[in-house]
Amino acid sequence: MAKIKKEWQKNPYQSAQNRILAIQSFDNKACLSLTYRGKFRIAEIHTIGTTTAGRPAMSVWQVDGESNTPPISDWRLFCFDECFNVALTDIPSIAPRPEYKKGAKQFRKIDRQI
Repeated sequence: MAKIKKEWQKNPYQSAQNRILAIQSFDNKACLSLTYRGKFRIAEIHTIGTTTAGRPAMSVWQVDGESNTPPISDWRLFCFDECFNVALTDIPSIAPRPEYKKGAKQFRKIDRQI
């Protein structure tokens, strides 16, 4: 029996604004709050760019919130057109995390990186 792939809600009209907020968060060395795939998350941004599939996205270390794939504190790739309720926080980012490597392979173009 074939596994059914879940389709996640898209937010294409906010994608550009979500990217702007991510850049502001990155530049201010602060965490970003957002809802991604139905779960609230707090994230430290490490890389912002365009994926090899051509989607604007960010590579983050999720520091708090919920996840569909535990553990909570882990690396995530969030596409901006799937982010909702994106907001700047006053939570300081302690990026880079020790496991971080520059030049993430999932990006064909990098706009910002630690």
